[in-house]
Formats: sequence, structure tokens, C-alpha cells
Amino acid sequence: MWKIIKWGLIVIASLVLLIAGAGWLVGSGILYDLPEDKKPIAEERSVKAVNAVTIPAAISSAATSSTAASSTEKNKEILFGDLHVHTSYSLDAAIFDTPAVKDTSYKTPVDACDYSRYCSGLDFWSINDHAEGMTPWQWDATKQAIRDCQSSTDPLSPDMVSFLGWEWTQGSTNPDPEKHYGHKNVMFRDIEEGKVPSRPISANPEHIARKASQFPAAVRGLALLAMSKLDMEGYESLAKHLSTLADTDNCAEGRSPELPSNCYETAETAKELFEKLDQWNMDAMVIPHGLAWGYTNPQGADFNYQMDELSDKYQRLLEVNSGHGNSEVYRDLPLTEAGANVCGAPVDGYTPCCWQAGEIIRDRCEANGNDTATCDQRAADTRELYLASFDPVGPLNYGYSVVPDSKPDEWGTCDQLVGEFQPASGYQPKQSAQYILTLGDESNRFRPGFIGSSDTHSGRAGNGFKEKGRVGVTDVQESAAARKTEKAFSTIDIPQKANGGMLSDKEDRNGSFYFTSGMVAVHSEAKDRDSIWDALYRKEVYGTSGPRISLWFDMMDDKDKTYPMGSEVYTSSNPTFKIKAMGSIKQKPGCPDYAVEALGADRIENLCLGECFNPGNEAYDITRIEIIKVLPRISEDEKASDLILDPWKVVECQPGQSSCEAEFTDPDFQKNGREAAYYARAVQEATPTIQGDPMGCEYNEAGECVKTNYCLGNGDTDDCISDVEHRAWSSPVYLMPVKK
Repeated sequence: MWKIIKWGLIVIASLVLLIAGAGWLVGSGILYDLPEDKKPIAEERSVKAVNAVTIPAAISSAATSSTAASSTEKNKEILFGDLHVHTSYSLDAAIFDTPAVKDTSYKTPVDACDYSRYCSGLDFWSINDHAEGMTPWQWDATKQAIRDCQSSTDPLSPDMVSFLGWEWTQGSTNPDPEKHYGHKNVMFRDIEEGKVPSRPISANPEHIARKASQFPAAVRGLALLAMSKLDMEGYESLAKHLSTLADTDNCAEGRSPELPSNCYETAETAKELFEKLDQWNMDAMVIPHGLAWGYTNPQGADFNYQMDELSDKYQRLLEVNSGHGNSEVYRDLPLTEAGANVCGAPVDGYTPCCWQAGEIIRDRCEANGNDTATCDQRAADTRELYLASFDPVGPLNYGYSVVPDSKPDEWGTCDQLVGEFQPASGYQPKQSAQYILTLGDESNRFRPGFIGSSDTHSGRAGNGFKEKGRVGVTDVQESAAARKTEKAFSTIDIPQKANGGMLSDKEDRNGSFYFTSGMVAVHSEAKDRDSIWDALYRKEVYGTSGPRISLWFDMMDDKDKTYPMGSEVYTSSNPTFKIKAMGSIKQKPGCPDYAVEALGADRIENLCLGECFNPGNEAYDITRIEIIKVLPRISEDEKASDLILDPWKVVECQPGQSSCEAEFTDPDFQKNGREAAYYARAVQEATPTIQGDPMGCEYNEAGECVKTNYCLGNGDTDDCISDVEHRAWSSPVYLMPVKK
């Protein structure tokens, strides 16, 4: 008997050692090479692009080439770009790219360069992979890719300008809203060695990306083997990524420029980040983004908590719109709070999920024939349980566990901002652009320029030129198995957690709130690095939700001096504004010849997904221009909702016209005697758009969303198209009164 036991133990031990050894071999990365070091396509597109596109005279001021618009009023041109681009060098993107999630293959900054130049036809772009998961070899490869991307064009007259940077990603790891900074992109003017930092700076040494790499190699390997179901094809680069990140030591204390180039550096607050950038003494910008997105911002997140750490030197811009949703508008919402005693009732179409939990239980109670008083009490008890179970941080919301066997449609639109343009999921209103403009005092205001960008995690910068291929061009995370189902999301059985609750709202419904790329546009004196950087820095910029809408917004004083969008002006007169907008050019299917010649048919299909920026000869109509006026608060007692006039004025445009302009005055500015910010929102005619209605609402006669149909699980056959009015947001003009 003892021999049998002995041999049994030996066999078990051998199996354990064999499994652990296999895990170590995979997790250590020694079986795999670094991703192939490619070069961008060294073929300028500028001459061929101009020759390939014929623009009619009627809209020539909106597009003089495939990507640029001429501003005859100011002798400047409008250039379009994307300042928020991730590749698989971001660890989350590397995971998304695996067969278990999206199976889109490992993408590098070289792929992003080629996509930006030939697929989306951008004038400028920036790489911004997450510093938290980036290794020294990836930073070196990124710098080289950006230099190669730039050197493949005429330095005096480039067809595309490439910027270098990273994302400082605090994320939702801190449940305390008062210590929450969110996500910020760091971008540099120059790209040469010695003019950029030796390493990226992350936000948190305990970030989940860093923690994942710190598990023993055998554990990482076994996790990858389980994820891949023992078939490691498509996971090799992720294995190497994790192993090299694990081999990177944390930096010691000291001034950033004096630390080794191959260590892992962190700055845990915005102030510390700005201090480290000061140490490098390089031209840089830090751009907050994803602000209202509840997936990565805890409930109660409030930009006011970081107002005392502003830096006008670095923080000049604000990303209002991206592929992760729109963060423009402020609404006074009854947000769910962990540990709260009372669950807020619905307000103006917004329903807290704690409230909806009670309604679901009430409906079930009444369906079982119970009396009203009993069901009311059960609904109230459920809301209390929800608040006690609620987790305000991260993708899991354990409040859902109080309603077993629930389906997404039962939760309806709870915790979502209904009726607004492509809102960020789980909207956090005190992170919105409008709210931010109300904050501070006369000595401490944040007066940002507004931009849009993609926040793509597939290297597909500026992908909003066509609404096709939802899984490939948006950040929706659907496995191949999930995409094969023909069922709508609201009819799929949702996996249950161990405690019987449904997977979280953030985890389930968030997939319906991924959109195609936003864009940033600059009014630039020339198409070169310094001119584009200077336009960004002086905030003569605007954002769009994807289409290349042309927009001008100027203020004129009583001396006929003109100030463009983004200006900060002290004036003793009532301001006059001049606004002009022109619709984006309609796209032809496929790709221009110059793109096919440069990339080849296979890469056009694999990288561009068969579609490129390919303008035709007509433009979309501008239907209206809305002017928003925001009054920065004078005291903390003023309510933000009382300070935001949205809209303050509406310019109705002529039907059937791609161009719209107007001039108007604010007769009350001097009388009010207080600072005011004005910006324009130009609205284009409705066009079919991926996830244009993320909740898939069915409305009753009163315009209320009575049934939802979230889009998930059918990406191969359905782009979830709805008509939506795309738009452009000017940077505000900031006016301060001068007493006469």
C-alpha cells in the first residue's frame, strides 16, 4: 500500500513540476522573440493625395487637399489629427488583441503610422501608449518608430507630422474621489534623442498592469495557457510583453533625468508629474481625457479636487470627445453613492441603478400577486441592499447581486445619460467639460482648448471617416464566439457571478458605448511640427465627433480687433462673435490609388479593413450652430447648473447648405460684470453611425425610453447603426470684463 501511495505522490509531484515547468517556459518569455522591428512605409502621400482628389469649387474652402482646409479669413489652414493613439504596447490593448478577446493581432507604433498616413489620411497624430504597462524596449521602439514615421517625409513640408508621448493612467484604482486624477496624455514637441525623456512616467506603482507582471513566471504562463486553451498562437507577444515588464525594476528616488533609462518610474499625483516634466525642461503638454467615463472614474469623481494642482504651462487642452464617448455636458444627476442612506429618485430621464433594482423587485413582487404595501417595502429593502453592496470603483458593481437572474433589459437605462449625443458610459457629470469651466476663482481657472481624438487601442488613429466594421474600428471587446451569435444583447443569458448576481453594468453595457474616433483640428499657419504645436498651445483648436467639419469662431472687440477660439481676453466692451461652419466631405467607398499602391491589397484589407479616407465631391449640410455660454463661479455657493446656458443662442442654418455663418453680440456681458466663456457647437445633418444610439432605445409617445436593446455579441453581422447628428466643438473664447 505504501508503495502505491509513494508512487502516486511521485506521479502527482511530477505532474505538478511538469505543469509548473510548462508555465515557467511560457511565462518567462524565453520561447518567444520580441515583435518584428518593421519600418513605416517610406512613401510620401502628399503629391499623389492631392492629385487623387478633386474638390468642387463650391466647397474648396472646406478641403483643399485630402486632409486640409484653407482659411482665407486668417491665412491659416485647418489640419486634422488624432492625439490619443494606443497600440499593443499598451498592455490592455495587447490583451484585447488576443484570440480570446478580439483576435486583431499585435499592433505596433509602425502600424499606427501607416494607418494614420494611408488609411485615415491624417495631417498629424501622437502615440500615447499606457506608461503603466510599457517596457524599456517598447519605449525605445516607439521613439524609433515615430522618428522613422517622420523621416519618411520632407522635413520642410511633411505630408504628416508625428508626435511622441504616453498616457499617464491613474485609472479607477483609488476609490476616494478626492484623490482621483483620472487619465492624462503627455505629449512632446520634439522627437529627437536628448529632447524627450529617457522613459515614460506612469501614475501608480500598484497599477493592475504592473501587478500582473509581478506574478511569478510560472503563474503568468499558466494563466496564458488557460487563456489560450493551450494554443499559444496569437499570445506570444503578450507573453514576451509581460516577461520584459516583470524584469523592469522600479526607479530609485531622484531627479528624473538622472535615473537609469531602463527603470519603471512613477508620479502618483498630477503635481508630481508636472514637477518631473519641469526637471526635463522640454516642451510638453498634458491633456486630461475620458473624464466623464464611469468605467474608469469612481462615482463622485470631481475635477474640483484637482484644481489646486493645475498647470497652465502643461495643461492647455481638454479632450471633450473620443471613441469612449462624449464628456461635454453637465447634468445635475442623483448619482449612486456607496454607503448612502437614501437612493435618489429618477430625474429628467436619469434613473440610478439603486432605484431600478427596487423597481425590478417590485415588478416581480406584483407579478406574484402580492399587495402594493408589501411590494413597496421589498423595493425599499432592495435599494438599501444595493447601496450596501455597491462598489464605486472598477468594472464590477456588486450592487447588481441583490437582483438574482436579472437581464440587461430589466436594468434599462439606469446610470446612463439618456437623450444626449453619444454619452460616455456611466456618466460622471462633475468631470464634464461644462462643469470644469465653472470651477476655480479669478486667480485659479482652468481655461482649456477643446479637442477630440480616438483613444483607439488598435493603432487605428482617426478612424471616424467611415462608419463600418464596429469590432475592428471601435474598442468594443467581443470574442469571436460572442460575435457569432445572432441574438441581440438584451436576449442573451448573462453569466452569473458566484454570489448569484449579474455581471456589472460597467462590464456588460459598456460595450455599447464604444464609438468611432473623434478628431482634433488646428488652425495652423503651416503644415509643420512647430506650427501645429504652436496652434495647439495657443488653443486655436477644436474637436469633432469624427467627421472633418470645418469651424471658425472669432470674437471681435469695439476696436475691430479679432480674437480666435481659445483666446483669453480682457475687454471693456460687449463682445461680438463671428461663427462659420462647413460640413464634412462625403466619402467614396474603398481607398485612393495612392494608398493601395503604398500598402498593397493585403495590408489595405488587414490594417485599413478595406476602407480609407477617400473624399468625394459633395459635403454634408450644417443644420444649426449652438452657442453655449458658461459663467465661471464667483463663489462656491453657486450651482453649476445655474451657470451653464446650453444653448445660450441657436443659429438655424439654411436647409440644403453645407456652409453656415452668423454674427451676433452679447448685450449683457458688461452689465453682468463677470467672466464668461463662449463656445460653438456646430451640428451636421444626421448620418448612419456605429452605435449612434448606444442604448438601442424604443421610445413611447412622450419620448421616454421604454425598452433597451444594447448592442453586444453580433459584431460580425451588425454594426448597430443609427442616424446621429455629428458635431464639432470650438475651443471657448474666455472673456474677462474691464470696468470702463
